[in-house]
Amino acid sequence: METVDTSKIRNNRGSALLMEGKAAQARAELESAVRLDPENVVALTNLAFVLDVEGLHDQAIVLYQKAVGLRPGYAVARNNLGIAYASSGRTDEAKAAYRAALEIDSRHAVAWLNLAQLHQQLDEVGEARDAYEAYLKLRPRDVHALFNLGVLHLHAGLRDPAAIMFGRVLALAPRHAGARVNLGAILLRRRQTDQAIEMLEGAIEAEPENLLARYHLALAWVAKRDLAPAAAELETILARDPASVPAASNLALVYLHMGDAARAAALLEASLARDPENEVLRKNLALVRGGGGADAPSAG
Repeated sequence: METVDTSKIRNNRGSALLMEGKAAQARAELESAVRLDPENVVALTNLAFVLDVEGLHDQAIVLYQKAVGLRPGYAVARNNLGIAYASSGRTDEAKAAYRAALEIDSRHAVAWLNLAQLHQQLDEVGEARDAYEAYLKLRPRDVHALFNLGVLHLHAGLRDPAAIMFGRVLALAPRHAGARVNLGAILLRRRQTDQAIEMLEGAIEAEPENLLARYHLALAWVAKRDLAPAAAELETILARDPASVPAASNLALVYLHMGDAARAAALLEASLARDPENEVLRKNLALVRGGGGADAPSAG
């Protein structure tokens, strides 16, 4: 009995050291706890966690499996086993471990989040969306999860649910540039141009180097037929990313509509010199030189 009690004490010390970020000392205490009581499930799980963080995934998996064998209903060990499997590239086993944890405790928020993130990494969009939705019922104010779910909705072509998610992000984090860019693009697709401009300008204010925000803002100014600010945004993009074909093509279009075909051709020639195999640039240059007018060039 004394050995078991001492094991618990060692485990508690190890857990406290782990919380303090003292991993080496924590590992020593937890190894001692397991030696004193090889059936101390919590100590086994905590030691496995330390080993997994240290990159010793296979050793961690062995300990997690032992913990699960001793206490099959221990959801924490099953969730952590999933993390170790995922770190080892054993994704099918990771998903099975997360789901096993959720069968034990359907309100295990971390398991839902881990499952959602793994599905997202594997480009399993539908499964990832389902898992994020389950997680967000438990943690509705997680900005990162809300944003990821919005992106997944976009990938599925579901712009309205995506807009709702990005709106929820901005209610919690008004300066979230990613949410503003995506919501601005959705508003632009809806032809709500003024709202899109306001949203995208807010993204640039929060993150001046966000070139995607500037690109969508340029398209919004084009939609309003306000070419000077459109040109300014596209010129800013090209100053920072000279290889951007969409920016070069759209800026050439803007120059052409501003009556400066020579400048449009010069821009496309310079871009084509950097990327001589780019057929979009070549086509656009031919159209500009041929006086393609309002239909030229294409953004590609």
